[in-house]
Amino acid sequence: MTLSQARERFPLVPVEIVKWALENIPDPRDVERGLLRLERSRQIEIRYSA
Repeated sequence: MTLSQARERFPLVPVEIVKWALENIPDPRDVERGLLRLERSRQIEIRYSA
């Protein structure tokens, strides 16, 4: 997964975190799992902060 693909798939995750994950986590499945969890937590945060 490239940075642009990850940004498109996980728009709520900050760019710095996506970039760090892609550079430092060797297993693509782990990267995807972590970014997905962050994306979902941001969705929940936005939903209940109103």
